[in-house]
Amino acid sequence: MKIAYVSPLHFDGSSYVGGGERYPLNLARGVAADGTCTVELVSYGPQAARRELAPGVTLRVLPGTQPAHPLDVSSWDLVDALRDADLVHVHQVFTRGSEIAVLVARQLHKPICVTDHGGGTTRRLESSGALALADAVVAYSDFGASLVRATIPTHVIKGGVDAAFFTPPTAGTRDRVLFVGRWLPHKGIETLVDALPAGVRLTICGQPYSDDYTARLRAQVDGRGIAAHVEFVSDRDDDGLRELYRRAYAVVLPSMYEDAYGNTYLAPELMGFSLLEGMACGAPAVCSRVGAMPEFVRHGETGFVFDTRDELHDVLQRLAVSPDLVAAIGRAGRASAEAFDLHVAGGRMRALYEELVAARRAA
Repeated sequence: MKIAYVSPLHFDGSSYVGGGERYPLNLARGVAADGTCTVELVSYGPQAARRELAPGVTLRVLPGTQPAHPLDVSSWDLVDALRDADLVHVHQVFTRGSEIAVLVARQLHKPICVTDHGGGTTRRLESSGALALADAVVAYSDFGASLVRATIPTHVIKGGVDAAFFTPPTAGTRDRVLFVGRWLPHKGIETLVDALPAGVRLTICGQPYSDDYTARLRAQVDGRGIAAHVEFVSDRDDDGLRELYRRAYAVVLPSMYEDAYGNTYLAPELMGFSLLEGMACGAPAVCSRVGAMPEFVRHGETGFVFDTRDELHDVLQRLAVSPDLVAAIGRAGRASAEAFDLHVAGGRMRALYEELVAARRAA
């Protein structure tokens, strides 16, 4: 089989980098791993390009339009890109460009899967009933599945972490709390800074997307007088990120439904990739009771789920002085992450693709 993934943006330094782009790439690698099919990740950029990303996985960049919002991008070359596919999987489905992708795939009589990554620009496919043009919705959490109103079957296939790459250290000391993610208000980083126990080191790793919010965080750190214990890092590749996970005794994702500016979010976290990557590296996962994150963190076993700033403070204080507890929870987290590995998720996804392609051919 030849599978086409359509994603407005892709996991690349020249494109928007986040969980919504990491997930299709990891899933594609898992789907193609057994050699029975190939996956072409179709995305957009300023000029056409094509390159191999992994065995059986290629990236095809189409010259895109210049919409007001980068997620609404599309291309006149999309028909040609999808023509030879046996199945089309549209990621980040609630965007204008993805609406076009669904319509093109339908006109080409392809089986279609759609996935919402929570960062859309329009729900017109859903509100008009046109989501039924697809054959299946694929969500990577129960929470994510609950947000999509569809008359077609919905399949929950959790995971997609690269547990072969993100692995525990063979030696070394865990000496810090770690946040990994985009520096955006709904990530709740200021809650983590506020809850940080005295003398505890914190690394905030990711990319800044709001100058005002980044300045706000730095001012908060300075105001608390903890600048010597907090570092902001935005230049780590995957190797460097793995080393940070291996040095953390807690990987914290404190996302929220309402940010410090009063903005509200329906789907602030549909999974929480950094939690799974940290768990794969043997670091306890600590998350707010928000979105899908509690589905992946078993409180007191693979990590901790908190409701208040004080609860977060107490958890971090406890982990900071309990290396045996960190090790025990880290081992359980690693075992849990293996169940969410990209090959496990990819195998389940591949089986669904085979079923849909066989049904279309029979029809």
